[in-house]
Amino acid sequence: MTTDDIENYFGSTEKVAEFFGITSEAVYQWRNRTGRLIPKGRAAEAAYRTGGKLVFHPDLYEKRSEASVKLKPQEKGVNRG
Repeated sequence: MTTDDIENYFGSTEKVAEFFGITSEAVYQWRNRTGRLIPKGRAAEAAYRTGGKLVFHPDLYEKRSEASVKLKPQEKGVNRG
């Protein structure tokens, strides 16, 4: 879920902050995250609390974490023999 998704739903950054009980500044900081993704836990919370009107896409977060972490083959669970 991106900052654009949630801000469009609520209408303003201030309303997003109020929904989560955080500061507007915290919401503004999400815009600096890769892909403007809001934190994964907040995305899941928003989907739950809005009854699915905001949709949580866990695949967005899986791709980001895989791309940002370079694992060695032995760390990926590759069986070499």
